[in-house]
Amino acid sequence: MSHFQKIVDRRSKESMVQFLNGHFRHNTMNNWNGSTSYAHCIKLHNLGLTSEQLDKAYDVIQTDIWDELEVQIQDFVTQMHGAYTIGSNGRSGGYLVLLSSEWKSTGYKSYCRSCYQRNYQACGNTEGDNTCGACRATGDQGRVNYATPPRQLSVSHAGIDDERDFEDWSMEQLRARVNVVEAFDSACDDIRLAFMDMLEMNVVEETYMVPQKRYVLQASHEQ
Repeated sequence: MSHFQKIVDRRSKESMVQFLNGHFRHNTMNNWNGSTSYAHCIKLHNLGLTSEQLDKAYDVIQTDIWDELEVQIQDFVTQMHGAYTIGSNGRSGGYLVLLSSEWKSTGYKSYCRSCYQRNYQACGNTEGDNTCGACRATGDQGRVNYATPPRQLSVSHAGIDDERDFEDWSMEQLRARVNVVEAFDSACDDIRLAFMDMLEMNVVEETYMVPQKRYVLQASHEQ
């Protein structure tokens, strides 16, 4: 059952405007910058959890939950063809916020097959032209051009529909915006369900060693 999503009548301009104007909003960055966007509060008390689930949730949020929830966010980015993504905001990340985004090229054209160092230059057809500048590997072990140049998602924290003046929007524009916001709502539902699935898992404490470097004195072999 949907927790965040509402059904909107796309045949009615009034219904769509009411949906967009009435949607919960939150800051995209700090509250002093005045930029807001469509959002959902995902603080534990707002997720519809039972008392037993709530007790477990306080243990679960001590883990790296966003690593687990990244799948749902990336699915939304793919659905939106990179034009939108979902960010978290608030002192403890208690809000999911709709953000504008776009795919941009990293500029890298080749990489080394030995050390994986990336390079902004493409390899030519001349022998030795693919020598890695870092590890000096060449030939079959040297650089090779990317079949698909890598890209990264550039995220904007500008507000979305801050003015909320939809009266002059066409029906097509309103339907397009409703589609985006409804997809965002649905993705937030998916994130909530994925988090609830985590409540079925056990939280265990583990100890891990972190390698550290230090400087020490040792006798010179020349003495």
